[in-house]
Amino acid sequence: MAILKPDKAATLGSVTVNEYLLTKHNPNRIVMLSASMEGKIIGVTIHNTSWITTTPGTTPAEQYTRATVNGNMNDVRVHYYVDNTCAWQNLPLTLSGWYAADGSGNGNRRTITIECIMSSVYNYTDKKSEGNAAKLAAALLKKYNLSIDHIYTHTHWLNVRDGKSGSVDYLNIAKNSYKTCPLYILPYWSAFKAKVQSYMNFGTSKSTTQLYRVRKSWSDAKSQIGAFASLENAKKACKSGYFVFNANAINTVKSYCQRNQLGGRKSTDSNKHFCKQCGIEVKQTPHRKLKKFCSDKCRMKWWNRHPEKLHRKSGKNIVCPICENIFFAYASANRKYCSHKCY
Repeated sequence: MAILKPDKAATLGSVTVNEYLLTKHNPNRIVMLSASMEGKIIGVTIHNTSWITTTPGTTPAEQYTRATVNGNMNDVRVHYYVDNTCAWQNLPLTLSGWYAADGSGNGNRRTITIECIMSSVYNYTDKKSEGNAAKLAAALLKKYNLSIDHIYTHTHWLNVRDGKSGSVDYLNIAKNSYKTCPLYILPYWSAFKAKVQSYMNFGTSKSTTQLYRVRKSWSDAKSQIGAFASLENAKKACKSGYFVFNANAINTVKSYCQRNQLGGRKSTDSNKHFCKQCGIEVKQTPHRKLKKFCSDKCRMKWWNRHPEKLHRKSGKNIVCPICENIFFAYASANRKYCSHKCY
């Protein structure tokens, strides 16, 4: 059979995905599953299959897809084959396949499978394949609003099938007498998961609810008497000797609780200044620069907790083309690599 031409190509998680669905292309009438996964997907399962030498003009992912169409992959049916340059999609994401060896279990019937094409050498090409698999897995988890705890190994489903119990992490790496898969990624599974998580985090920012905490000082967490979404409620709960702090450890109502005895009225004593870290009054020297901290210890603590307040140049996150780790670089720096080793 000639080299396949995809019906369409798209990008998912910065990986080029060539779509060639077996539901549309089945000239040899290979057996296909008909179990629907619509609304049932619980995660992504990672596999390894061995690297193969390809003919000019194609890639291992295409060649594995072609072998499937030809009926040379026995009863294996997967969603994606991924190599060092691209991915080939064989099944629609609404249809289950055969890949987890758990029959009608959740592995086959409720997870999307990624076959990562690698070798035991674990060289640059292998790491590129692994990186593409991690990017694709991250994009799929985000697509279905799933956390990193919903990424599985083939071995996980074998262990479930054989009656083992334990956490997802345990079942992902626990030995199984039938098969070890993904064979080449499994020794680095924790690092692989961390890589998937980094791609899930990349380009996103977490939005958190602002809480106002009532404490004697920011550093004295044990003295906290409450955390409130409403500033007004925090003020009401505050009592003499306490302060209201926001999420950045800033005394939101300056010395509010300590300096007034009337529950909420601002102090009229403008000559008093209080340490930004611990909240105690800072004695000022006349005609000298205003002191913001009571001691060097408080000053260092505050700045260590607020590095974002430093006047830094703007920068951006960059993905290293070698190890694919994400690192920060200043906008003026023409950096491509995360370290001298990768360079």
